[in-house]
Amino acid sequence: MLANPEYANEMDYQPYHEYSTDSDKHQWQDFMSGDWAWNQADIISKDPKTLSSMFVPVVLGSDKTTVSVATGANDYYPLYISIRNVRNNVRCAHRDTVAIVGFLAMPKTTQEHTSDPQFRKYCRQLFHSSLAKILENLKPSMTKPEMVHFGDDH
Repeated sequence: MLANPEYANEMDYQPYHEYSTDSDKHQWQDFMSGDWAWNQADIISKDPKTLSSMFVPVVLGSDKTTVSVATGANDYYPLYISIRNVRNNVRCAHRDTVAIVGFLAMPKTTQEHTSDPQFRKYCRQLFHSSLAKILENLKPSMTKPEMVHFGDDH
């Protein structure tokens, strides 16, 4: 996504604060205009190993999808990933700012066992260990900057 030239002019490379011209009030529009993004960039800038690095917030989402063609109505839980540097006008226009990174396993049981504490604990552990495995490739880049080519040829 960072290297996609279609997003070169539709991406925020650093957090910003935007104010209205008539009332001088802070306005929020895109993710990078928020205080949290600003605070994260401040944290990154204080570490000499990450100086001049870009903050790339990752957002995950999942929703049950039922596939019934030739599968017998199986439920799948795709895990989607996106970066929030891409502005809302691009993200909301569904211009390929979301990618599927995996499918989450969701165990089924009978109605009588759905509230069983052991089954619920198993489901939580399976969910969290699945996320950890799917996202383990991102972890090294969280502490050691990774050089990437951007869509604006830099």
